[in-house]
Amino acid sequence: MRLSLALCLVLVVSPALAQFPPPGVYGCTSEAGDTLGVLSLLVAGDYQWDADGVSVTGQVASAGTGVEALTGPLAGQHWSGDFSTELGETVFVFSTDIGKVTCR
Repeated sequence: MRLSLALCLVLVVSPALAQFPPPGVYGCTSEAGDTLGVLSLLVAGDYQWDADGVSVTGQVASAGTGVEALTGPLAGQHWSGDFSTELGETVFVFSTDIGKVTCR
């Protein structure tokens, strides 16, 4: 009985956990391969963006594998995209006002 209850809890909770991108530090590059900055994803949807010696913050929202900047400078540049995790590496691909941005 306990095993069945534990299994049900795992099945109910797992989809919710999969909807949030993993917190971490991701180096971001343009489509041409130019280094743009560092995206640090924190808990509860907070982010920090470090580029050209300037550090700014904001919030992102996620649904499934989709991610969208809601506030801060990345929202102003319309960062919206998806992430995937394979073999322990998470990669984000965003559409932005400056073109495609990949963060890994």
